[in-house]
Amino acid sequence: MNKGKVIQQLFFESIRQRLPGHISVVHEIADMLELSYDSAYRRLRGDKDLSIEEMKVLSTRFGISVDSLFGNNNADILFQPFKMRSEETGFEDWLRLRISEIAKVKEARTKEVIMVARDLPIFYYFDFPELAAFKIYFWKKMLLHYHEYHEKLFDISDMPVDLLNLGKQMLSAYNTANVIEIWCQETFTRLMQQIEFCRVSGFFANKQVAVTLIEKYEALIRHMQDQTEQGCKFHLGQTVTEDGDENMKIFFNEVLLIDNTVFIQRDGIKKVLMTHNSLDMLTTTNPVFCNQVEKSLHVIMKTGNHISGTSGLECNRFFTPLYEKLEEFKKESYSYRFVL
Repeated sequence: MNKGKVIQQLFFESIRQRLPGHISVVHEIADMLELSYDSAYRRLRGDKDLSIEEMKVLSTRFGISVDSLFGNNNADILFQPFKMRSEETGFEDWLRLRISEIAKVKEARTKEVIMVARDLPIFYYFDFPELAAFKIYFWKKMLLHYHEYHEKLFDISDMPVDLLNLGKQMLSAYNTANVIEIWCQETFTRLMQQIEFCRVSGFFANKQVAVTLIEKYEALIRHMQDQTEQGCKFHLGQTVTEDGDENMKIFFNEVLLIDNTVFIQRDGIKKVLMTHNSLDMLTTTNPVFCNQVEKSLHVIMKTGNHISGTSGLECNRFFTPLYEKLEEFKKESYSYRFVL
């Protein structure tokens, strides 16, 4: 593929990132450039070059730096932000954005996804609704400071059913995607710390909540170990055949891990998603930056341990300390439960 065609694809990919999921890119471009849908399609496919004037109109409308598409080292690297603003629809929009990203990866002919996980990826929680509901509560109360959560206590009987159902759809889509994940011990201990913080702070509706959450988290970790050993993602309770596709590579690196980052390559187009504040995302397709991140991630994998689909020894070395940590948390939770 020639460089001009790649740049044009990057340009349209940047536009897609800026449009809500329900708006057609073809329709938007056709309307803005006063073209027929067929002419807009030909530009999207790269069959027809964008003119300088057309690129100017679109770059001005969507705030895209043309310099960044050409990989100019001296140009600013532009990130497209996604920030949860609405207390009513923010989480739903966030979940739908993740589902959309997975769908785009699945549609690509060539693809690669590498995810650095200082937090366990949100997808996995939705097989355990109590844990998913707690994460949503914690984020809304502690990170987003939603007004209605200032005095709200977490009660397992009060479940955000619509969000949990949407999250289960997201997990189903994620389970079919080929993904490389890079973990550290913090990937799993952070939720324990959040549960403990809420317990000590009196944010639980009753003393049974902490016990239930720890028990469910132990079940999740055992499920994660099952998936890691088989090198395959699957829903809790599913049976995986021996000839099932391996779509999950896990690397462990405690030393060189960076913050939560996702690198995506789809049909030659690279994208990096970086999270901040645990939920808000910054996205860029800047070629120079994406290449730097890709190189860094491969170094992290090379210097780490591949623990999925290999001998049980490497996998056990990772998970055994987690179970020991869980036992400590369980003792604290049970003693707290029975304090008069």
